[in-house]
Amino acid sequence: MTEPATTTATLPPRPTVPAFTRLPARSLVVVEGEDALKFLDGLVSGDLDPVAEGRACYGALLTPQGKILHDLIVARAGEGRLLVECATGLAADLIRRLTLYKLRAKVKIAPAAGLAVAVAFGPGVQGAGLAVQGDGNDVLQVPDPRRDGLGLRLWGPEAALEAFAADTGLTPVPEAAWHLHRIEAGVPEGPEDLPPEQGLALEHDLDRLNGVAFDKGCYVGQEVTTRSKFRGQVRKRLFVVDATDGAPLPAPGTPVMAGEREAGQLRSAIGPVGLALLRIDRTTEATDGSGPALTAQGLTITARPRTDG
Repeated sequence: MTEPATTTATLPPRPTVPAFTRLPARSLVVVEGEDALKFLDGLVSGDLDPVAEGRACYGALLTPQGKILHDLIVARAGEGRLLVECATGLAADLIRRLTLYKLRAKVKIAPAAGLAVAVAFGPGVQGAGLAVQGDGNDVLQVPDPRRDGLGLRLWGPEAALEAFAADTGLTPVPEAAWHLHRIEAGVPEGPEDLPPEQGLALEHDLDRLNGVAFDKGCYVGQEVTTRSKFRGQVRKRLFVVDATDGAPLPAPGTPVMAGEREAGQLRSAIGPVGLALLRIDRTTEATDGSGPALTAQGLTITARPRTDG
């Protein structure tokens, strides 16, 4: 990710026109074969029914104990062919784990050679996906399934992505502008926000981001995830946080304190704006003044109100 800004004055500008940037920290894996959809649906936490209808799905591959391993966006790219977006640094691990579950399923799993990930976002970016020709190669527009208006994932060869952006009038912006956009929308992405095997799906808001289907059949980690939901055992949530003096937030994983007690951990940040996994009770106390303020390495931070509770 782009290095955090040093002051609020150097935050990347929020786009006022349709914007474009490449996301080298995201990659694509191909799962193809007659059992591809059924195979993934039995593993991933999200609802893959929209994929069969030509839309995208968000979800995660979890451990049997319900902890997040990989955050994924899945979409169809032809009959019996699915593209799975994941963190670049974890793509080999994803392929390895999917292969372990393959057994007799009629699927092939491999890196999507030659394909890259970009994003279009900002005012005027529409939420309808389609394939558009660019330099003889298809660029697949995938409406981001996590939040309405978040943007479009663009999947295709690098040269085709650049040509598509130019042909459609998208304005190139720094990658940090995208991360600020998604952070302020409360959307985690990749291992800085979702460190493998360190947090549960509901704690990291996958249920609020269309990433958990409570009405589908079995998937890995379903029992723990469902029990947490219906027993009301979610004591932590992701919050958008701000450093009150405008200084850059410390690195992901830095403890957030409420007085002498730990309240959670920071996740990714751009300058003074970031995400943090926080205990709900201690964050509420800090916000309403009934408890100590939240701090991280001596910086006072404030949690923005959650719009969805």
